Amino acid sequence: MDVDGSSMNGEIDQNLLLQFSCMNTTDREELISQMQRLLGPNVNYYTASFFLDMSNWNLQAAICCYLDYSVPKPPMMSLTAASSLVQSVGLNSSFEESWTLANTGTEQWPGSCSITQAGGEPLGSGRCYVPPLPPGHTTTATLKFTAPPSAGTYTAYFHLVTDKGEQFGVKHTYVN
Repeated sequence: MDVDGSSMNGEIDQNLLLQFSCMNTTDREELISQMQRLLGPNVNYYTASFFLDMSNWNLQAAICCYLDYSVPKPPMMSLTAASSLVQSVGLNSSFEESWTLANTGTEQWPGSCSITQAGGEPLGSGRCYVPPLPPGHTTTATLKFTAPPSAGTYTAYFHLVTDKGEQFGVKHTYVN
């Protein structure tokens, strides 16, 4: 696990837990040094001291607080309305769907977010960019699709994606 925040995936590394179990000191200077060593050069003496003091000099709690504070949270969204999540359309025909998306997170969406297909049956839709959206606001995105050439039930999966590749979901299903 890379604890400097550059590639956090939310999982606890067993090696880090082992290092915690080996640390048994009440010396504040030693605790500050250990926190700096574990979190790398981005944590200076005063930052380590602040988080340790805030956590009653519990190293594990201080590191968790630091990571909760410093690691950016991915954007969040929900699908609040759609023109139709299940449609019957003609073979090879073009159709559109409009989705109302809400920012359910605490941070504004970056301006580089787009809706992209993440799996399922290819529907011929391109990338659909969405505006930077403040928390609590909604936007409508209209996507253009082409139905497959043979009759059947098809499912396609779409995600809202940041320019860094962070995905948060939308699912689209239709019947041909």
